[in-house]
Parts: sequence; structure tokens; C-alpha cells
Amino acid sequence: MARCSAHLRRAADEAPSPDAAAQLVADFLYDHLIDDSGGRACPTVGVYLAERRQHAASAAPATEASVRRLALAGLRGTDPHGWGTQGSGRAVLPVPSSDSARQAPLVHWLLQELQSRPDAADAGSGGSDAVVVYLSDSQGDGPAALLRAHGIRSALAFGGSLTADEWFAVVLFCRDLLPAEVPGLFRTVTDSTRLALLSAARPAPGVEAAAARSVLVGMESLVGQRAAQLESAVAELRAATEQLRRSQHQLEQRERALREEAATIELLQEVGGVLAAELDLDALVQHAVDAATRLSGAAFGAFFYNVLAETGESYLLYVISGVDRSAFDKFPMPRNTRVFEQTFRGLGVVRSDDITADPRYGHNAPHHGMPEGHLPVRSYLAVPVMSRGTVLGGFFFGHPEPGVFTERHERLVTGVAAQTAIALQNAQIYRQEREAATELQRHLLPALPHVEGIASTSRYVPAARDRGAGGDWVDLIPLPEGKVALVVGDVMGKGIRAAAIMGQIRTACRAYARLGLAPAEVLENLSVLADDIAPGSLVTCVYAVLDTARDRLRAAIAGHLPPAHRDPDGGVSFLDDEVGPPLGVGRHRYAEQEAALLPGSRLLLYTDGLVERRGHPIDDGLHRLRELLSGPVGEIEADCDSWLDALAGGQHDDDIAMLYLYRPEDAAHAGVAVSRDYPPVSGAVPDARDLVSETMREWGLRHLANDMMLIADEMVANAVRHARTPLRVELRRTGERVVLEVTDSSREEPRLIVSQPGDFGHRGIFLIDAIATRWGTRWIDGGKVVWAEVKTE
Repeated sequence: MARCSAHLRRAADEAPSPDAAAQLVADFLYDHLIDDSGGRACPTVGVYLAERRQHAASAAPATEASVRRLALAGLRGTDPHGWGTQGSGRAVLPVPSSDSARQAPLVHWLLQELQSRPDAADAGSGGSDAVVVYLSDSQGDGPAALLRAHGIRSALAFGGSLTADEWFAVVLFCRDLLPAEVPGLFRTVTDSTRLALLSAARPAPGVEAAAARSVLVGMESLVGQRAAQLESAVAELRAATEQLRRSQHQLEQRERALREEAATIELLQEVGGVLAAELDLDALVQHAVDAATRLSGAAFGAFFYNVLAETGESYLLYVISGVDRSAFDKFPMPRNTRVFEQTFRGLGVVRSDDITADPRYGHNAPHHGMPEGHLPVRSYLAVPVMSRGTVLGGFFFGHPEPGVFTERHERLVTGVAAQTAIALQNAQIYRQEREAATELQRHLLPALPHVEGIASTSRYVPAARDRGAGGDWVDLIPLPEGKVALVVGDVMGKGIRAAAIMGQIRTACRAYARLGLAPAEVLENLSVLADDIAPGSLVTCVYAVLDTARDRLRAAIAGHLPPAHRDPDGGVSFLDDEVGPPLGVGRHRYAEQEAALLPGSRLLLYTDGLVERRGHPIDDGLHRLRELLSGPVGEIEADCDSWLDALAGGQHDDDIAMLYLYRPEDAAHAGVAVSRDYPPVSGAVPDARDLVSETMREWGLRHLANDMMLIADEMVANAVRHARTPLRVELRRTGERVVLEVTDSSREEPRLIVSQPGDFGHRGIFLIDAIATRWGTRWIDGGKVVWAEVKTE
């Protein structure tokens, strides 16, 4: 508006007459009214100046006395609608007039409306009587129909007085509908147009000044209106921004809640899947308490659970989540106090916003609450784990802040407890079946007899993912004249049938061996027997005879993996020159192969579970076995455990049977051993130290006495602390190796665990790992053997 006023004033200053100024106004409006696309919005702009009114004494008829004759002083654009009659050299339009209504109906209607407005009835000299008339094609009356007929969307007329007897009017035709606020803005354009036309007419200073004031007042009014609109818009924007901020905050909260809910659902799905598939008890309970601790939002959680020993005695174990287990090592096991009784007896869930304010809290001596040094607990949640009315254990959760656990947390943990109960039952059933299968297999595989000049050991490990008994077996059969028969075999399949077939074939093999049959003849007879007692079964076998007097080994192979031979120089080969079909194909003549087995040699017979892995070629396993046999070797028990761990690692899909022999180079290296049993009391540690110290002096190994006593301290102390059952300490020397073994009934395997600063636990295994050449654990009936091996030189 300000630029419009300035431009019109400058243009009028250069105009020689009001008519010229009127044309400049028409040109300006025509050129500067722009639509959204950048084109001209008005196809036609006309500017009218009024002639003086006729007096009553005029010769004109009385009906024409009040007619205002408007002369078209400025026109720009097309003229399709008729803008007035020609008179005195220019178009003139009498208003009102029936002729003008016929000649220019749209212009006539706009000007008539403009003239009939109250502001224009009595034009005062220089007064602010701006009048604006607006018409659109959507209004539905007669003029609107004319607009639509001529392709015009809207029309606008504005005008006002110049002097007491002079008047002006501007008519615009527009191709587009004008926005609602635009007609109001043309009041300021009207004042600017009046000022421009007056300036061209050179009126008295007072008239022009009054017109300028009118422009200024109009500008101020417009600025005020726009400022008010702006303030209103700013207020609306602020309100909208605040609403948007609130909406965004609500959206973020909702998104956070949905993410948390999705994470909870994913965790529940993960827990359900893992607990349904997990059969290892230690891994199962740890995963359960970890998941329940996360779901409850607890600072720490514990799971106490009951385990049945082989004797039928029940004992309580626990796992911790959220904090290191050492934080609870110095505290006794919980008893059936008033707080714990409801959980341990399966009476229901206990949830407290502040357990220290609970009336059941603090009644039991000697602590009357939490023991000194216990992690702070205010919020408390305990959920029993039950199956068929039997309490299997309980979840316990704590947090130092009050009011943390909600009803939702209780529901979530209760769901995990139900899944855990089923998983515990499955794990216990699996454990019982596995132990039964292992026991059956061990009864079918008696201990190896002692053979002069041969150090031997065997291993049988059931499949890690199978519950049934297998058909793998090994045997060592002493024969006359210093000979010994070596056997390894595998009846394919699982279950009692496979074990029964294995027992019959093993018994027959021992009988054929006692008859002095050659290896090829033994396999030929076994093949006929297998075809008779188990038609369609697949049985593989290696039968070999070692002649210790001649240092010769004769072997025959029926579809089995070849034995691995390590010579005294460390070279490794597989006896795979002649391999016949499996047993059970009827009578078949098997070929024999012969190899030297000199003193210092080692021989390993094994089943395919040792080297075969799902998804990997069996050649990879055989290559890895060759590498292990080619590497450092020592005491045969330690060798077997080390190779089992390296090749199987608890992830084997099939049973593993191993027969491992070593021919010492002389009798002095055949091996000596000392063993002693101890009760599970702290006094066992110094007694075991004395045994180790005395034995090392007797063997002439004083330089190893301190190291071996340190190892004994840690291994015996761990057995006393964790097993709490009688234990056995055995010290064995074979060749250039000394092996210390500690046997106990615990199923807890020692592991290398990094201790936290200030924590004095878990350091013993690191000490053993630093001193020993190698160490490990092997499982036996009713417990485990932890062993450590040290070189004598």
C-alpha cells in the first residue's frame, strides 16, 4: 500500500491534467495487479471523473437533473462491456440512466452501487469518504450472472469525492476470485488515488493536505489492522506451537511406551523360545533370572531352585542377575522366615513397595532383617516357581527405591515363572534320561583291563543334543603271548535297540577274539552275526591286534573311520589302506593291513562323533585331529580330555567313543600314581598339600613342589567349597608329565572369571592357568574330575 501511494503520487506530479493522471492510475493498476501465476489479474481497468451536476434551472428534463455524468478519463485493457457513450470527444456514462444500464450493465451496476453508499451521498471537500464495492460470480444474483457470461470471476469498484462538486470512480474486472481481505485493502488505494488525482488538478493547499491526511489515516488504520491480525496470527501460532509441542511430547511418550512394549514382547518371545529349547540346567536358570530381572526393572534378581542329587537328597542352589555373584557369597542361604515362607512354600506372590515396613520383616535372629553388608532393598517382589503343586524354586527381586514394582511387573514375572517351571521339568527329565542312557552305556562298556607295557584310557560321551542311549563302544581284550585286541565300533541309531545290538556284537567280538581268530576273520563272522540278529542295521567296526613282542599291529576295518597312529618321532598317519564295507552285509572277506607300533608310539581309535560336524565336511575334522596328534602330547588322560574339548566342545551331534593307547619307551616311564580320599572340610587343604609335597620329594621333583602345592591348594579348596561331598586327590607321573586330579560330586565346572576390583574371589583358576601346562575338566559318574598337568622339565 505504501509503494502504491508513492508511485501514484509521483505519477500524478508528472501529469499535465486530471485526465492524464486518471490514465496513469489505470495504467498502474493494470500493470501491477498480478495473479498467483504472475500474469495480469485484471483484463480491464477504467477510471471515471464526474462532471458537475446540472442545476434545477437547467433546460434538461427534471428527471435528468440529478444525473451524474461520469466521463471515462482513463482506460486500459479490452472493452467488451461498453464503458459509456461518446460525448465531447470522450466516453460519458450518465448515472443513473436507463441508457447506461443497457449500454454497460456491469459498469452501470457497480457505479450505481458505489454512488448509493452512505459515504458517497454527501461528498465533503477533501473528506475521507472512500467507498469500495465488490462483486463475485458466486453471489447468484443478476450481475453475478453477467460476470459468468463474460468469463469474469469478480469485479471491484472504488471511488470518492475530490472536491465538493467533483467525484471519481475506478472499475476493475478480474479473472480470479479476490481473497476476502483484498477488498478491504482498496480503501487505502482509494485514498491514494484521490490524492494522486487532486495533485494533478493543482487544488488549494488545504484540500491536498486533507487528502494526504486521509491517506495517512488510512495507512495508520491499515497498519493497525494488519498489526492486530499479525498479533492474532502470532498468538494462534504460539497456541498451535504449544499444542504441537504437547502433541509431540505425547507422541514421544506413546512411541517410547510402544518401543518398551515391543521390547517386552520380544523379550518374552525370546525367553519362551530359549526356555522351551534349553536343556542344560545351569544355562536355563541363568537365562530365566536374567530375563525376569529385565522385565521387572529390578536392580538385582536371584533364582533359588531345588536340585535332586543321585542319592535322592534335595539341595538348594541359586543364580544371580544384575550384580556379581560375589556380592552374596558371604551370606547364608535364605530360610523359611516370615518373608520367604510364602514363596518357598508356594503360597503366592509377595509384592511390597517397602519391605522394610512390612509387618513380616525383621523377626528372625540373628540379623532381624537383611544381614550387614547386604545390598539395600526397599521394593521387593518374590514369585514362586511351581509345577503340579510342587515348588521348584522362587524368583526374588529387589530395588533400593520404594514403589518400583507394579502389578504389570508381577504379571510379567509370573508368566516367566510358569515357563521356567515347564523348562525345569523338561531339563530334569532330560537329565534323568541322559544319566540313564550314560549309565546303561557305561555298564555295557566295562573298565579297561591293565595290560603290561601299555598305557590305555577310553572315553564315552553321549551326544550333546540327544537323550537316547547310543551304539558306540570300545574294548581292549588281553590275548595270549603278549598280544592285545583293540576294538572300536558304532551301531547306527539311538535307543535301547542300538544299545542291545551293540552289547551282542561286543560280546561276540570278545568270544571270537578269545578263539585267536585273525582280524579279518573276526569281522567276517561279526558281519554274518549282525545280518542275523539285526537285519538292515548298519554297524561299523575296527578290530586290531597288537603284538607287543614284535611291535606290530594288524588291523581290519569294516566301514569305520581309520585309527590314527603317531610314531615316536611325532609323525601322524591314518591306517586307511584297506577299508571294507560295514557289518551286516552277509559274509564278506575283509582285507588286513599291518603297521609298526614301536615303543613311544600312540594309537587312537574313535567313532565319527569326534570329528564329524553338521554342515562341515568330515575331512575338516580329520585334518583337525591330525593337527592335535601332531602337537605336544603328554599324560594320556589329559590328552584325551584336551582333544575332546578341542574337537567337540560340548556341541557334538553324535555319541563319541575313544580308545587311546601309549607304548612307553621303558618301564621307568610307564607311570606311577598316588591317591587319597578326604572329607569335604577345610582341613583337607593342608593335608593335600602335605601329600603333594611328600610325593614330589619321593619322585625327585623338588623343583616342582611349590607349584604343585599351589595348584593343590586351589583345586582342593574349590572342591570343599562347592561340592561339600567327599573328594579324592590323585597325583600321577607319566614320562615327562605330572598330573594332579581332584574328583568330587559337584556338577559345577570351574571357569576363568575376571574379578572386579576389590573382589578376592575367582582368582584361583587364573593361578592354575598360569602355572599348569594345561588343565581341564572331565565328567564321570556322580561328578567330575578337575585336572592340571605340569611338565617335569
